[in-house]
Amino acid sequence: MVAVYTRQSVERADSISVEQQAQLCRDALTARELAGCKVYTDKGFSGKNIDRPALQQLLADAENGFIDKILVYRLDRISRSVHDFTGLCSRLSAKGVHFQSVTEGITLDDSPSGTVMAQIMMVFAQFERETIQRRVTDNYFARAKTGMYLGGRPPFGFAKGQTLVGGKHTACYVPHPEQAALMAALYARYAQEGETLGSLVRWLNAHGHCTARGGSWSTLPLGRLLRNPAFVRADAAVYRYLQGKGATMNDPIEAYDQWRGCYCYAPRAAVPTGRKCNDLSACCITLAPHEGLIDAALWLDVQRKLDRNRALKSSGSGSHSWLSGLMKCAKCGYAITVVNKPAGMRGHYINCGGRKRGGAICPGRIKTITLEQIEGAVEARLLHFLKSYRAIPLQVPQRRNTQVNQLEIAIAQHEEAIRQLTQNLAHIREPDVIHIISAQIHQENDELHACTAQRAALLYQSQPADLEPFFAAVLTEWPSYTIAEKKLIAKAAIERVMVEEDTIEVVFHASYGD
Repeated sequence: MVAVYTRQSVERADSISVEQQAQLCRDALTARELAGCKVYTDKGFSGKNIDRPALQQLLADAENGFIDKILVYRLDRISRSVHDFTGLCSRLSAKGVHFQSVTEGITLDDSPSGTVMAQIMMVFAQFERETIQRRVTDNYFARAKTGMYLGGRPPFGFAKGQTLVGGKHTACYVPHPEQAALMAALYARYAQEGETLGSLVRWLNAHGHCTARGGSWSTLPLGRLLRNPAFVRADAAVYRYLQGKGATMNDPIEAYDQWRGCYCYAPRAAVPTGRKCNDLSACCITLAPHEGLIDAALWLDVQRKLDRNRALKSSGSGSHSWLSGLMKCAKCGYAITVVNKPAGMRGHYINCGGRKRGGAICPGRIKTITLEQIEGAVEARLLHFLKSYRAIPLQVPQRRNTQVNQLEIAIAQHEEAIRQLTQNLAHIREPDVIHIISAQIHQENDELHACTAQRAALLYQSQPADLEPFFAAVLTEWPSYTIAEKKLIAKAAIERVMVEEDTIEVVFHASYGD
């Protein structure tokens, strides 16, 4: 049997169709060959690999001895990879299958010249594929940097609209009437103490709220949605947060005007790390032409809460300890859970979620410390915290304004100047020059500290509160509290408890002093 193979990756006006390819191959056959001819067609498949259904069927038929001859319009129809083509040639040659490219006049048989010509043509085919791929990638990045819409379904909360970017028409996000209001409510709810992704999912499904595709909600897509910077009215603090996550920022920090949302493009897969965190090093961030839905301060509060709980699968509802949901491994960041010891033994085991997944994720060991030791150490620190915290005025966050945003920009500029000056200093040997650069670094540091203090004064308003009666009651009654009551107080005061082999670090929500 004679086989004709055709392939077309993209249907364009200037490309030859699979029907035309098949006809050109048939024209090269004799009447006898034409009578037993079968056409194998892959439409919409690239030539970068051989994972194509029709090609795989053709190869299977050749392996089974059903095919004597294969015709293609051009060699690059069957493959654009030198490695794959060489393997195909070996497989077909072993089965005695004759191979021919009808337009290039290349016949793959036992002659060395035919094999050499085929290899040369395939080198050029691979080069063309890689050139096209690079051109497409470069165009992708170029369009991304300008804020052009690159396709795809808008995230829940937005619909697709039209706008102008650089004088060119492009699609953009516009608020969806019902979904946008729901997203604003979700951000506000999640920022509240005690709310989790699980509690939001239960609330959404209980009230009949469906996803954009009409399905029920789950925690993973909801978490990704809350992470999306498309919703934020991005300011300089958002810029610094995303940059700190490793993202490539396409716009200068000065352009973050507290109005526009951001596109987040990830052209390549992020490399997973040992710590369970959101790594944006494979992503680029571009200011989008649409207005964000969520204030920057609220969006950042949500991101930091997601960061704190990134390795915490449970909601901290465990009944074995009042520290359930707060303990994390200092080595890998995964949650530490509590389990009962076997019957007849007193106490509890503690398990690191990272260790359960293998030593490659968590190299540490925490079996040397018991739950009782952790609770004792944290209890002492917590009670001391309550005694000390009475005298500290409460800091009430204030809404961000234009002045705060300008200070964020100035802080970033001073930090960058210090970094550059420090790098320059490492390559200088002249004492006079070293003295000048050191003075510049000191000046930049002074200005950085001044900007930081100004920002803090604007962001927070001191409000003294008489907390002594409350704390006095807690300190007096603490031994008699139930696990649930202790847990409420611990979660209000403690951000996380980091456990490492024989050390315990307690991180509070607010600073305190002796």
